[in-house]
Amino acid sequence: MKNDKSIATLSRFYRLGLILVGISFLLSSCLDSDKIGGNYYTFTNKMMGQFLKDRPDEFSEFTRLLDTTKVMGLLNGYGEFTCFAPTNDAMFAFYKARGKSSLTEFSLDSLKKIAYDHIIKGEKLLKDDFIEGRLPNMTMSDRFISISYGTEGGNQAIYVNKTAKIVERDDTVSNGVLHIINQVINPTEFTLVEAIANDKKFTLFYDALQKTGLANKLMPTIDESYDPDDYKSLVASPYVQGSGSIDELPKSKKFGFTALMESDSTLALNGITDLASMKTYAAKVYNTVYPEDAGISDITNPKNSLNRFIAYHLINKQLSYSKFINDYDTKHMLKTYDMYEYIETMCPNTLMEVKVERASGGANLINKNSQTGNAVKIVSTNFDNDATNGVYHEIDKVLVYDLSVASELASKRLRMDAASFFPELTNNNMRGNGKVQSWVFPHNKKFKYIEGLTCSDETRFCYLNAFGGYLDYQGDEVYLNGMYNFSVVTPPIPAGTYEVRFGYQPTGGRGAAQLYWDSIPCGIPLDLRILASDPLIGFVRPGTDTQDPFGYENDKMMRNRGYMKGPDTYWDYAPVWYGGQIARNSPSVLRRILGIYTFDKAQKHVFTVKAVREGQFMFDYLEFVPVETLESEDTH
Repeated sequence: MKNDKSIATLSRFYRLGLILVGISFLLSSCLDSDKIGGNYYTFTNKMMGQFLKDRPDEFSEFTRLLDTTKVMGLLNGYGEFTCFAPTNDAMFAFYKARGKSSLTEFSLDSLKKIAYDHIIKGEKLLKDDFIEGRLPNMTMSDRFISISYGTEGGNQAIYVNKTAKIVERDDTVSNGVLHIINQVINPTEFTLVEAIANDKKFTLFYDALQKTGLANKLMPTIDESYDPDDYKSLVASPYVQGSGSIDELPKSKKFGFTALMESDSTLALNGITDLASMKTYAAKVYNTVYPEDAGISDITNPKNSLNRFIAYHLINKQLSYSKFINDYDTKHMLKTYDMYEYIETMCPNTLMEVKVERASGGANLINKNSQTGNAVKIVSTNFDNDATNGVYHEIDKVLVYDLSVASELASKRLRMDAASFFPELTNNNMRGNGKVQSWVFPHNKKFKYIEGLTCSDETRFCYLNAFGGYLDYQGDEVYLNGMYNFSVVTPPIPAGTYEVRFGYQPTGGRGAAQLYWDSIPCGIPLDLRILASDPLIGFVRPGTDTQDPFGYENDKMMRNRGYMKGPDTYWDYAPVWYGGQIARNSPSVLRRILGIYTFDKAQKHVFTVKAVREGQFMFDYLEFVPVETLESEDTH
């Protein structure tokens, strides 16, 4: 939390905003209704609703829908909106496809959903802001919109949810932007399991999904027991975070799932043509990794080889293509260094590695083998297949957790962002959503929003989205206040002996805390107020000591005191508080070495923090470094 400097900084931002508003006002007379190239216009003297009403030949039906649902008032108000507006022909085709002849034959609730499906509130998304696949911004009906590209008549064609073509784009109005489409957006109402069942490319995987009983674990959609009105006291006196955001309660608690699947044809290339041959394939892999379980024949048992095979394809987070890693590869991350994300699968105590490889430009490389170069990839023509509680993607190779994957994971530094520990942040579109927001989460004896977290009643637990001024890994952080006492369950860590480290930012407003690993105290309490430059830690900025130009000797001295500099892979790209520094060069970034621990098997662990002095606490990431790699470890 960066409150110390936020008021002055935001004041400067405010003055800059007034200047920009003035400039835009001077220019508005020449932008009221000008074609600016291609097939898009600007109408800065009109609200979105008025734009639609002024073109009745094209939008009278959509306008009628907006009037009936009272959404029109919203689009004639201030704010920012992105609207995908269907033409009259699109509306009439939609009525006919549903066996109806007019708008009046739909219920009001159905009409509201149709209207909300076409509007993104709070964002102005031009064509240049689109990414292929799901957009990170949800519609007012809390559904994702997917963008895809094709060609038509030799020209690029852009599609919404794969079928609705954008026929006119980037019509800019005073409160947003419109894209005109030739079909009504109608997101699927299938759950993930139902969506897979209806896709005939994956009949073998679906059969195994059902017979192992794993389909039953993919059914939850939303926790109906959560009502944000019950927890208004958490935001009654809102905390203002350093970026100017205010703590918000989640609107709902949704569950989400991801399936990575081989098509029937890909499985056949690997000798898998039916359930029996899939069992044989799975046994060769998983009975080798888990020989003690080789005799388990019940395929509904989580330790059975076929069950493990299918479960390793499943994740209890709703991960669109960009949510595997791309959305966390923020401007904070220096693009000269590879980036990694570690994802827990539904196969007990297993991880999946996802890599962004800078040299090759490869993204979403799953379990890339450093020796062979082989990696599993998501098929570029078949990803982000939507469902009400998840998404599924086709993959190009058979995905397994074999001995080579286990060995690879156990032989490298695993750096895990704190936000990656909590599926709820992803399933409810908080992590990596591109907005600057702060969330506060309810937790008491009656209800716990985040399952992997145990808190005392005095603990205020928050999550801050990525902001350019934060000198944080991936730009975001978990943040706590009060006399906190909390425990976090980590993802499963492979067997081995590791040095475990805690990444954080010290500031004057923090308190002090005792840290515990699996209930064992990690040395003396950590005072989070002490900067790295304090003599107790002894940080010297690399490049300032001519006798130690790279800071390696200083690294050794700091290690002897139980600390390390931050990595050199990220920085604060908006120099609000820290001057645009690389983390390694800043005294405001530290890693505390918790200790060396031997894990005799792959399993989860518990990281506990108890305040010994009231104040703030910031949790950025954890690192697990095999001891045999310490001597050769880089600064990244």
